[in-house]
Amino acid sequence: MITVCLCIGLLLSGCSSRGADYALGTGDHGLVMPEGETEASYEVPTVGPNVFVDCLGYEPDSEKIVIFRGEEIPETFEIRDAESRETVYTGKVKNRGTVESPGEYNYYGDFSGLKEPGNYYVQIDTYGESYPFVIHDNLYYSLFKRSCEKLYALRSAAGEGAGWNIKGTGEKKEIDVCQCMYKLLFSYEMFPGVYTDDMGIPESGNGVPDILDECRYEAEWLLRRAQADSEGSGISCCYRAAVLSKYAYLTKNMDASFAGECQKAAEAAWKNVSKDLAVPDDLVVLAASELYRVTGSRQYLSPAEEYLRNSAEKTGRLSEPEFFGGVTYMNTRSQVDVDLCDVIIKKIMQEAEEIAEKSKTDSFFVYAGDGEADRETLLGEMLRICVVNHVITNHEYNRVIENHFHYLMGRNPESVCHVSYWEGQTIESGDIMEDPVQNASFIFMLSELLSNQ
Repeated sequence: MITVCLCIGLLLSGCSSRGADYALGTGDHGLVMPEGETEASYEVPTVGPNVFVDCLGYEPDSEKIVIFRGEEIPETFEIRDAESRETVYTGKVKNRGTVESPGEYNYYGDFSGLKEPGNYYVQIDTYGESYPFVIHDNLYYSLFKRSCEKLYALRSAAGEGAGWNIKGTGEKKEIDVCQCMYKLLFSYEMFPGVYTDDMGIPESGNGVPDILDECRYEAEWLLRRAQADSEGSGISCCYRAAVLSKYAYLTKNMDASFAGECQKAAEAAWKNVSKDLAVPDDLVVLAASELYRVTGSRQYLSPAEEYLRNSAEKTGRLSEPEFFGGVTYMNTRSQVDVDLCDVIIKKIMQEAEEIAEKSKTDSFFVYAGDGEADRETLLGEMLRICVVNHVITNHEYNRVIENHFHYLMGRNPESVCHVSYWEGQTIESGDIMEDPVQNASFIFMLSELLSNQ
């Protein structure tokens, strides 16, 4: 019986580097420093270490939260215009009650009612001021565009035909390339409407979304690498098979010839996977699921279902390859096991609910599993929420995603912004946009935020 899983639809301390003096100009499509301006046109008072905001800012209609640290927090706070220092909004400080994180972060203020675009900072008696921030109706798109531009910069820096300029060589580079490409392709599959053909790369205007042009550039490099190293380890071949299969599936109606080359290379890579008994099961799930969807061949169905059953029934969370492999399996148009789909989707939904619930009990509204709230972990958690939110469009999940975004942009215990947002800016923590795999996850996250606007 041919079955389609219709039930799931299309499932699938840096801020201080700018000091207290800060002015942010806004262009037609993004956030940029005004041409020729190297220093601020106004001065914000000394920033206190107990007031936490997104160091970039907020969309006008988004939820806007400031977090306070201290034992005796005043009852009110003010939002002031960064240039005139006039108070434009007064809000009440609220006590969140008991949370799992240290108790001194239990206070917050909500200034969602302030929607007027501009440059602002938070002021609260005794505890001082926050870093300045903007309210800007193009904020998410500004960062999305800059993140996508970083992809073209990767190939520009490497030279013609050398692939993206990613650190590492050999198998390590190939695996990083595949992880980056896979997330970009998955994001395009889920949120195609946010990807355009006018991002300013050489291929712009060719009728193909520029994100697919970037991925094709790297797919060509993968094909050359496969020819030069036809064997490869089972691990690298798993990644190669998965990403080339997904690219072939998404582009077969755009360029059937090249998609066919990618599919052929993916199937060749699978032969090496089957020879390597040391390949982790979750990577087998990922490669087999993608190959089954693009080919419909039952030779890939058996290993996909075998390992997916083990994954779905085991205690604990799905690994990232298991998660994406499971989503791909459920979204195939070929024969699938409906009962297995039901088990997988329930597990995925439970994991998303866990992330949402645990985020509520954190002082900064984020969840990083059992580890520290580092960039890679937080971005990984958000990929899962983005997928589930695409299926059920839960307002609470929208809030969870935005809270993690604000954490990465500076609303965290160190007030560290992990993303650069104007040319020439340097940040102390390391820049998400300079790490291709993390940048791909960030683009995924931003594409979901944009799709909900």
